[in-house]
Amino acid sequence: MSDLKILVISDSHGNNENIRKAIEIEKPFDILVHCGDIEGSLETVTEGADYEVKAVRGNCDGSDLPIEEEFKAGFFNVWVTHGDRYNAKYDEDLLNIKQAATNKHADIVFFGHSHFAEIVKDTESGITFVNPGSIGNPRSSAEKSTYAVVNVTDDYEIIAQMKELPDA
Repeated sequence: MSDLKILVISDSHGNNENIRKAIEIEKPFDILVHCGDIEGSLETVTEGADYEVKAVRGNCDGSDLPIEEEFKAGFFNVWVTHGDRYNAKYDEDLLNIKQAATNKHADIVFFGHSHFAEIVKDTESGITFVNPGSIGNPRSSAEKSTYAVVNVTDDYEIIAQMKELPDA
């Protein structure tokens, strides 16, 4: 097994150009995760990709995507959800999503919906929560498009970083 690099995006709302920019900046990576509210197709930006693509349905998407996704990243169980079903936009303590993640035995949770970027390493549960913010429609104070990069190492480490797209 070797270290894995995961590019995590959410809430692109049809802005495929910003997805392309993040992909170009972060290549090479192993997995692209989209946490929902794509409002279009990821195929136009991922066609012929040399990485895995995992995507879930957001509240603004049609029904062709799964509501949730679970997979292994190295030694870790990853759970992906948009977050709307767990009130992620208004639950500052993430209580609903933490409970669901615990029930799913998740080590890492990727979610979106709020458009606010955050990384929370919950000391009680040991779960790492990553909301990459919005790559297409930011609501942060700086109004920057954000995404996350998560490295999973062979040394059982989860290294999560929040990044901003540079201005065009």
